Amino acid sequence: MWNVINCRLLPRTFNLFIIRSTSTNNSYGLDKVKPVPVPDIVRKPSRLPFLKSIYAGQYDIEVLTYPETLNLERHRDLESRVQQIQNNCTKIDTIRQLGLFGMSAPYPTSGLNLTITEISRVFEHFDCNMFKVVHDHTLAVDIIKSFGTPNQRSKYLPLLASGAICSLHDNTVKATILPNQSWELTGSVKNASNVYSLFIVGKKAFIVEKDKAFVDGLNLELRQVVVSSDDVLDNVDITKILEKGKLYTCSLMISAMKKVVESTILYVLPKTRLNLKLRDYDSVIKILANSVINIYTIESMIYLTTWMTDGFDDPDIEVETAAIQLFARQTVNTILAELKMLYGRNSVRERFSSLCNDVEDLVESLEETSKLANFISCRGVEFFHQSKYEDNISFLTLAYRNLMMKRDTPSLKYGLQQYLHPALMHSADFLEYCVLKFQYAIDQNQVAGQLNIDNQMLMERLSTIIVHIYAMSAVIGRASRSYCTGIRFCDWEMNTGETVVRESHAFLKPIFEEIISGKYVATDSIYETFATQTVFNNIISK
Repeated sequence: MWNVINCRLLPRTFNLFIIRSTSTNNSYGLDKVKPVPVPDIVRKPSRLPFLKSIYAGQYDIEVLTYPETLNLERHRDLESRVQQIQNNCTKIDTIRQLGLFGMSAPYPTSGLNLTITEISRVFEHFDCNMFKVVHDHTLAVDIIKSFGTPNQRSKYLPLLASGAICSLHDNTVKATILPNQSWELTGSVKNASNVYSLFIVGKKAFIVEKDKAFVDGLNLELRQVVVSSDDVLDNVDITKILEKGKLYTCSLMISAMKKVVESTILYVLPKTRLNLKLRDYDSVIKILANSVINIYTIESMIYLTTWMTDGFDDPDIEVETAAIQLFARQTVNTILAELKMLYGRNSVRERFSSLCNDVEDLVESLEETSKLANFISCRGVEFFHQSKYEDNISFLTLAYRNLMMKRDTPSLKYGLQQYLHPALMHSADFLEYCVLKFQYAIDQNQVAGQLNIDNQMLMERLSTIIVHIYAMSAVIGRASRSYCTGIRFCDWEMNTGETVVRESHAFLKPIFEEIISGKYVATDSIYETFATQTVFNNIISK
């Protein structure tokens, strides 16, 4: 995987795009990776969910340190494993030999016992055609590990870790309980001719062997298949496991996006237009630079979220995961459209078109934009109403802060710049401005009686703000850590972090004003009136 795309942007000149790759052409042995035990990560006690707590008037400073998830031994083990799997995850047999079907399985069951961070890193090197099979298999292993009985875990986990593929199906069949406490499954699923299938029906999960069902090509038909109680998992809640799956999807999506940008850069460098090199056009420079910045931003958000998952007991990352998906949906499609524009009619070329299709398929596997936006703010507002947190300050201090907020110069109470490199001082102030404005907008709408989950337009605006706050926090935290530890090309990361924060601040400022002043209410009312008159009353055709 090439980790960093470094670009030097000079006025009206595109000097160089350097693609730094850590891959190598050397072939590695494909002997099965033995799960040599390495020290487990020490988890901290559970913490407040980061984005939800912002709704409730708090901000977790620890996020800005962009902490390391892995200890030294696990980091070395991961890098060794990544070197071995690079460019090798294109066939099922190879993946089986590498032991990657047991990534999430525990050591005693011949698994690798990898963390969410490690699995996300490994999935970056997967072929998109192989991803869904291993992705669903990994989630199925997680479900059996989390909700299976000791007998079920001891029976199935060693088989699945050794490469017996298990597909995952959520609410695709009908389950009926029989008098002898067994269950009868009826239905059909496509592309499920694997050794095992795990069917989720409500709060139940059923493990079915292929031999018990009728196989029609790649399809599986369940004709009154009886599943004994020994193969039934009770009280199954796959919400958090599906959240992990979205992180895996986004990690591969970012890797695929890097390939698209790399292909575009190699195409642009030798091209000319109107006797001027294409790389000298400001518009071309901006498109490529914007693509790199957005890739860096999404990647930073992903691995900040995996730290929250791996580093704490009982993590609550549902809003963070949704924020990553929403940001990815909003940016990746735009990036692809702009890169296709650079290619022009050549965008139909087989390799570039194939790379774009891979990314688009991964984006489509994420949740819908409107659903994500509504989910994020609904969860945040619910947490706000449940929270009992209040600032322990005097009335005069509160009055002074509100006065400064109305003057658009809020008192920076968090002091975020203290936790970042001094070069990011102004970026830290911009981030804190956005956090405080967001919390003030929440309070003002609560006082006005507008803060409820039925106010969908307000929910959409609040979700837009919180997603950008998360992006800013992840990017400047990562950039600051890189610069302080002296990582190669860290100066570019600092520039990227500052750019993301400044652009997000400029983008969010008018949204804050709309929410706080209430102008959005009048604007939305006008749109609603027009829609009612033109669509529902059908006045256009009259």
